Amino acid sequence: MGVSGVMNGGVTRRQELGALVVSQGIPAVTSGRAFSQTGWGSRAELLRAAVGAKGTEVPQLWLCGGTGELPPVYQRLVVEGAEPRLIRRHGCTVGVRYEDSHAEYCLLTGVLPPDLHASREAQTTAVFEGVEDALTDAGMTFAHVARTWLYMDKILEWYTLFNRARDAFFRSRKVYDGLVPASTGIGSANLCGSAITACAIAVKPKRQGAVTVEAVPSPLQCAALQYGSSFSRAVEIATPEYRTLMVSGTASIEPGGATAYVDDVSQQIELTMDVVEAILVSRGMGWKDATRAVMYLKKASYLGAWKAWLKAHRMEAMPLVTIEADVCRDDLLVELEIDTVVKV
Repeated sequence: MGVSGVMNGGVTRRQELGALVVSQGIPAVTSGRAFSQTGWGSRAELLRAAVGAKGTEVPQLWLCGGTGELPPVYQRLVVEGAEPRLIRRHGCTVGVRYEDSHAEYCLLTGVLPPDLHASREAQTTAVFEGVEDALTDAGMTFAHVARTWLYMDKILEWYTLFNRARDAFFRSRKVYDGLVPASTGIGSANLCGSAITACAIAVKPKRQGAVTVEAVPSPLQCAALQYGSSFSRAVEIATPEYRTLMVSGTASIEPGGATAYVDDVSQQIELTMDVVEAILVSRGMGWKDATRAVMYLKKASYLGAWKAWLKAHRMEAMPLVTIEADVCRDDLLVELEIDTVVKV
């Protein structure tokens, strides 16, 4: 299990990542309280683990797909020193709001569309509207969102439609006039059976200048907006104590936006990691500052190449889970997202 803890604003947060043992279910939290819990595995494994489709006291999201060759995994945010105020919609807990001495936070997990039979495009719009609606419990709007995760069933069949729906929502809420959130858009089904589900982090500073939330560019890539994908390469949240960098899902894309190293998984891994490292270095950070990371492999058979890269760079101990999921282009074979934290 990967575990890391940081006290910021009088509140300690730690990321826990590890294998989900189907016969035992999710390990108990030893101290603090889980504010968000997500996991991946085959549908059969998740049902045997009795994880439940949606959260009650703990917001949760369980994603399924792939061949089942990779072991099921989970990740969760555990918090000490803050009391969660649950956000409920449609009989389920979809998030928590809490605060530290610097800001108020809203963490949403597994926001679903109300109509699972609507078109994929309509479900996408409904999910963004659902995020917006849940934020009202925390006195926030979509302008406070720093990062999103969008999990789409059969992503390769309708990614263009998804982008069209997201763009329309962003235009209607004037998102392009402010911060465009960091994001991951990945191909994963969910136990609830919707075409799409979402997670999000929103931040509302308590005082002007107490917290800054800013987009961070990628030194080795163009902005994703230049080729029609509405997300920032990374977003940094800075308090007087720590800087937290959330790097979006990153893949083997060359500066002009085209896929690099088609059909070569080892080279795609190499470029992906080079691109992410350049973002980290641009903010005075490195791999050693990672608090969580997720590697998405298009095929489970790519695990050997990924493990070889980690071994060659002596990074086997990085807090990381690896899952099998489609990336947003058929010729993209891997994608990595990572969070890093450094003391100011």
